[in-house]
Amino acid sequence: MKLWNFLKSQMMHYSDQLICEEDAKMTYEDFIVWAEQFSLRLKNLHSCAIFCNSEMMAAVALLSCFAANVTAVPLSSRYGTQHCMKILNTISPEAIISDSSGELEVIYITGNTYEPQEQKPALIMCTSGTTGLPKGAMLSETNIMTNVMDVADYFSIDSNDTIFITRPLYHCAVLTGEFLTALVKGCKIQFYSGNFNPPQIAKMLKKFGITVFGGTPTLLSMMARFIRTPEELPLKRICISGECMDTSTGLYIAEVFKKCEIYHVYGLTEACPRVCYLPPELFSTYPDCVGIPLKSVSIQLRKENDKICAIGEEGVLWVKGNNVMLGYYHEPQKTKEVLKKGWLCTGDVGVINEVGLLRIKGRNDDLIIKAGMNIYPAEIESALKTDARVKEVLAYGFENKFGVQIGLKIVGDFQSTEEVKTLCVKRLPSFQVPNYIEILEELPKNGSGKILRKV
Repeated sequence: MKLWNFLKSQMMHYSDQLICEEDAKMTYEDFIVWAEQFSLRLKNLHSCAIFCNSEMMAAVALLSCFAANVTAVPLSSRYGTQHCMKILNTISPEAIISDSSGELEVIYITGNTYEPQEQKPALIMCTSGTTGLPKGAMLSETNIMTNVMDVADYFSIDSNDTIFITRPLYHCAVLTGEFLTALVKGCKIQFYSGNFNPPQIAKMLKKFGITVFGGTPTLLSMMARFIRTPEELPLKRICISGECMDTSTGLYIAEVFKKCEIYHVYGLTEACPRVCYLPPELFSTYPDCVGIPLKSVSIQLRKENDKICAIGEEGVLWVKGNNVMLGYYHEPQKTKEVLKKGWLCTGDVGVINEVGLLRIKGRNDDLIIKAGMNIYPAEIESALKTDARVKEVLAYGFENKFGVQIGLKIVGDFQSTEEVKTLCVKRLPSFQVPNYIEILEELPKNGSGKILRKV
């Protein structure tokens, strides 16, 4: 319960601060009382899933699990029943906290197979559930507290700020980097539980007096199109995470939100999640970089032979620190593959530039190897986004009788695939020019606005 005691003591410094969703309002102190009372209903449980339509209710459920020393397994209704069932089948928790009846209730699951762990995780956060069988990253109280305190150390928010949380707490970046950090710093919290809707979210920034907002590059660039007078917004700070961001997208966001401090950050669920951040004063110069490691985090870029990369040399990112997960639930082999001698292999490929800033080029498993050439989809996407006609783009690899080929899904002002092909020939080296092109009205996205690569 050291995590709950830590959060409770921080929250009591701001006991009158508000947590809101639509017309509902509660003070931090009310939230504490409610969470502790509800935690009594979780007595004797080891694990509990959280499935709520309201993110504010999900937040109460989460804190209740912390207060009861019960392992929480967050789900999100925005991802659909099939996605949630995959996670429930993988973890098989003893109960679910739900608000489906209009109020919080505990639904016990008969025949569950959850096995308590020797080192009890505070959270099991599932990854890759939309593209295959999910892996449950087990995060300890120490993992969470370390990461929250590290984020709070550099993120210049305080009790005068109102943070807008529009993505599900199912995402570790939202749970740790936004919600728990906001509690520790005493921010007013405004939840939004609706579906991905950039125009609606853009309108709400002014309506609720939002000063702090976090989102993916896709969400922020789409929102930017609907904001006619950004200088009138109360927004002061933006945190960008969740996808590789190219220079042109970063500069566009900076131009629209020119009054804001912009933090470009990087992380992954297995690191609870935050690993690096780019200080706002460097954003306009290095918008495609995710910056420097958090104070409790060490990073290395390694080659295939495990040698450490030199400055400017490409390699796989390894991370070390008290934020690194305990392992994957019931997956000892997968755990051994990514956790070695205290280091976490992220599978992300990056490079550290001449001023010591990390840039992520893409995931190793997204890499396209064509005719012996290493091609990262993000490089193709970044080059094409420099054309004003391109709104969204996704590159991918596939195989046919001719070998490995490159496919492209694109949203933009184009009349034909030949027009897109002409752009590709102009902007890309010959080995990156796609073999197959689709023009779409919109790319598929998850509940937080992140483009789905493997649909």
